[in-house]
Amino acid sequence: MKEKQTFTVRLDTQLYKKLLYVAQHENNTLNNHLLHIIRSNVQYYEKTHGKINTAAVQLPRENTQEDAAENEQ
Repeated sequence: MKEKQTFTVRLDTQLYKKLLYVAQHENNTLNNHLLHIIRSNVQYYEKTHGKINTAAVQLPRENTQEDAAENEQ
């Protein structure tokens, strides 16, 4: 099974409701609908700009409690 990443997206309420409506209208979960949108966007990008080398992309560090404490100082 592929490793999954989780991240937070902040949306205004109207956009969130519209996305939820479209997902439900297409008999889909919001998560699967967003995955479809993201995959389509990445596919388009790679078609126009070339394949992305994911080995060269570093994932952001997780914000740990220690990081939060450092940021407060």
